[in-house]
Amino acid sequence: MIYLQCEIFPYYPLSKNCRREVCNLKRFWSIFLVCILVVSCTTLPASAMEYTDNPPIISRVAGRLDASISAKEFVTLGNEFSLDTGDIIKYDCTYTPKSASVDFGYVAPDGLFYSINSTAGSIDKSMRVNQHGMFILAIRNNAMYTITVTGIVKY
Repeated sequence: MIYLQCEIFPYYPLSKNCRREVCNLKRFWSIFLVCILVVSCTTLPASAMEYTDNPPIISRVAGRLDASISAKEFVTLGNEFSLDTGDIIKYDCTYTPKSASVDFGYVAPDGLFYSINSTAGSIDKSMRVNQHGMFILAIRNNAMYTITVTGIVKY
């Protein structure tokens, strides 16, 4: 008989099967600890990002536009949003009837309506804002009849 001496079971007798189990258990824990050591010692590549003062211009919001605008009507679209000086608003829209004169633009923090006029039935133009503050998109129908405007606005 072999005795296993430990603090919990002093001189606890072990049979041959138990000795084999203890050896297997020791082997398991040894392999397990080696695996933990290998995993914890592996290095992962790290890289630093370069900081620039001028981040790329990225469209923050793109919204689908589908509106019916009555004759000689000025409508605002959605809620106010914040832009910085130099940010861009892009209209990519079509409207019917194509013979209408339509102003696409925004109301700036100074309360004025800045716009681009279109008389061709479509617009694919960008506007750079020259102020910082809260803006709201707006469209003015200059025609004497109702128009339907569809498209995408990015800002």
